[in-house]
Amino acid sequence: MRKSKRVLFKPKVFGFNPYADQVPAIKQIMEETGQESEAPVLRMLIDEALRARRQKAAGVLSTKQPSPAHELEGTLETIRVLLVKLVCQGETGFRIGSISLELLQEALAEARAGRVGLWETLVKPSLRERGRSAQEIDSVFETQIREGQNFSYKLASEIKAQLLASEAEERKAKVDESHSPELLLENGFARDDGEFDLR
Repeated sequence: MRKSKRVLFKPKVFGFNPYADQVPAIKQIMEETGQESEAPVLRMLIDEALRARRQKAAGVLSTKQPSPAHELEGTLETIRVLLVKLVCQGETGFRIGSISLELLQEALAEARAGRVGLWETLVKPSLRERGRSAQEIDSVFETQIREGQNFSYKLASEIKAQLLASEAEERKAKVDESHSPELLLENGFARDDGEFDLR
C-alpha cells in the first residue's frame, strides 16, 4: 500500500474489538498488501465503507451484477438469434443460387439451340453442296462442339487457379501481418523468453 498524504487525527484513538470472523479477512489483506500492522488496513476498510455509504445516500450505487444463470440465458438467446440469422441468410443464398442456375441453364439452352439452328440452316446445306456426306458433316459439328467445350473448360480452370492463388496470397498476407513484431507489441506484452503474451 502507498503511504497516504492525509493527516492522521491523533487527539482521539478509536479502539474496537473485531468480530472473530473478521480477523482472518484482515490478516489476509495485511499479507496481500504487505502491511505489518492492522491500523492502515482498518483505515482503508473504513474509507471503503464510508465511500459506499456516500454512494448509497447519493443513489449512485453500481447496479447489481447479473447472476451467472441470467448471463447464460442471455448468451444462449444471443446464440439463438445469430443462428436464426445464419439460417435465413443460408436460405436466401440457396434461393439466389437456384435462380442463377436456372438462368444459366436457360442461357446455355438458348445458345445451343441458336448454334444448332444456324448449323442446320446455313452450314449444313453449304457442306452438302460441296459433296460432304452426312457422316462427315456430323463429325465436323461434333468436333466444333468439343473444341468449344475444351476452350470453356480450360478458361474456367485458369480463372479458378487465379482465384485460388489470389486467396492464398491474401491469407499469407494476413498471417504475416498478424505475426509482425509491431502488431504484437501493440496488442500484447513481451515475455522474458522473447515471445509475446497476447491478452
